[in-house]
Amino acid sequence: MTGNDLLPSWSEGMAKGAILEFTESVTEPGTSYVPPADRIATFDNDGTLWCEKPQYAQADFLFRRWQQMVQADPAKAMEQPYKAVAENDQAWLTNLLDHVPELVKGAGEAYEGITVGAFEQAVLEFFATATHPVLGLPYTKAGYRPMRELLDLLAAREFLVLICSGGGRDFVWPVSEQMYGIPRERVIGGFVPRRRAVPHRGRRADGRRRHRQAGAHLDADRAHAAPGRRQRRRRRSHAPDRPLRPADPPRRRQPRVRLRHRRGEGTGRGKERGWTVVSMRNDLTVVFGP
Repeated sequence: MTGNDLLPSWSEGMAKGAILEFTESVTEPGTSYVPPADRIATFDNDGTLWCEKPQYAQADFLFRRWQQMVQADPAKAMEQPYKAVAENDQAWLTNLLDHVPELVKGAGEAYEGITVGAFEQAVLEFFATATHPVLGLPYTKAGYRPMRELLDLLAAREFLVLICSGGGRDFVWPVSEQMYGIPRERVIGGFVPRRRAVPHRGRRADGRRRHRQAGAHLDADRAHAAPGRRQRRRRRSHAPDRPLRPADPPRRRQPRVRLRHRRGEGTGRGKERGWTVVSMRNDLTVVFGP
């Protein structure tokens, strides 16, 4: 399948041309050729792969959880961030990142005691029922179709495509394959620690009560962090000083292309930095779609 077949939602122009030129230059024999093992492409998520306005999808998910908490305990409406949700204070909620201490506090309390499986189920239920507040589309349909085509093009050219999200990885994992064709193992992002009660582990031989090490109760959650899935079998090394493998040889600097979306006509400092600036108005023929 040709590049034109894989980028039907892109207008003919400099942006599309730069993408096709780059992918051809690094995959065909020549001075810019990059072996398949070294072809790595990374993408932000919010605002790059799916719509981030008027609010982040994960913010909507979190606000709904706070509403549930206020309904269960009306006294919470006296303090932030629950007060903003109870009063529908859009000014406060829209500028959520200006209230980081309250955000961290609310996010921690919202997810306290929840397991990995329960959190994923809550995320799946959110995506199955919630719609974008402006577009009226399910959030799973609010991804940018041209970017999905670009992901497919890179995959067809044997790139390892990674999503490096500033949002929660656990929030993106359940839908990354459905929306982008990217397995959860290739999604990198932040996380919210999940705390829960730690049961006692019997008694020692001397009769003293045995306790698990601090933080050990999160071990199962941490183990799924790198692959994005529950591991069926895990082994621990008892030889921490033993090297795992020889040091990797230094790699030569690889050619790169950077894309940046712009709303409207402005290009900012993108061109000065050597970026290919994509205008959603001029370079894309379709933004949302199947």
